[in-house]
Amino acid sequence: MDVHWFYCVLVFHKLVSVWSRELLLYSLNDGNKIPAVALGTSLGHLADGTRVLPVNHSLAQAVQWALEDGYRHIDTASLYKVEDEVGLGIRNYVRDSHVDRRDIYVTTKLWNDAHERNEVRPALRKSLEELGLEYVDLYLMHYPMAYKKDGNISRTDYVETWKGLENVKEANLTKSIGVSNFNLSQMQRLWERSRIKPAVLQIEVNPTITQNELVNWCNDHEVVVMAYSPFGAILGRKKDAPPPRADDPILMQVAEKYNKTVPQVLLRYLLERKLVAIPRSTNKDRIKQNIDLMDFSLTSEEVEELSSFNSNYRLRTPAKWYPHPHFPFEKKNLTSMEIKHIIANSKDD
Repeated sequence: MDVHWFYCVLVFHKLVSVWSRELLLYSLNDGNKIPAVALGTSLGHLADGTRVLPVNHSLAQAVQWALEDGYRHIDTASLYKVEDEVGLGIRNYVRDSHVDRRDIYVTTKLWNDAHERNEVRPALRKSLEELGLEYVDLYLMHYPMAYKKDGNISRTDYVETWKGLENVKEANLTKSIGVSNFNLSQMQRLWERSRIKPAVLQIEVNPTITQNELVNWCNDHEVVVMAYSPFGAILGRKKDAPPPRADDPILMQVAEKYNKTVPQVLLRYLLERKLVAIPRSTNKDRIKQNIDLMDFSLTSEEVEELSSFNSNYRLRTPAKWYPHPHFPFEKKNLTSMEIKHIIANSKDD
């Protein structure tokens, strides 16, 4: 075999390997399809809510690595303040690989301070400008809560905001629309009052917060659920978090059975439930590992066993938003003075 032919074979096998990882797609209720694994691009925040920002285009590099490894879905938001980095990573990949932008699925989100119906389109256009794109594949209302630009509570109803999302879909600025961090009653109310039904709900899901009732409602209404924080506190160091941890015997036994890591098992758990998994990482090896999920499956018994860890534990329920009438989560027992102190000392989110 000559060197040229050998090289072509290697390239072919690499392309087959990469493209085979993105074959898992879910159908949306609007006729579009969504890739089942997305790279999350939030870099987190400090204790006071200040967003962590990328240095030396580290996130753009992570996005490019992810696309090279077979990801075809990137999840971001205006809140994260990284849409420019996401766009740079996508452009670099398209330039180097000659893949069409249409083959890359991009999700971004509307922030709480642009909930007036006439604010939605300018907000999305700003995101598109940051991303360097003509459209996104999915635009989500990040939370049901509306705030004014000065940080005070707005009484704008999320149903009114949704009309703005319907408008940008009809203007072809996004292919699909959906919501994030809505609870069951909010989803039911939006469904009943919407002209275009939400195609996606993005919420926190992992074995310690299984969200069965809400996920089942979405399944019944053909709403695809995207799962953020797929590892929960299982891989973290939060002292108040319930079990399990990454060294739990059950998790380790399942991982050993399939010759996988515990994080890969946690991601596969979401895919078995027909959810879109959104792992976050800027580490090249972990990015690659987090998409290597298609060569094994969990049994229904293993899915049930992982679900038995459920304790409805949320990684984060921002107390600064407790006073909002549309706050979607259960509230911790805090005094009004404690909430005021949190609000006064919180920044971005």
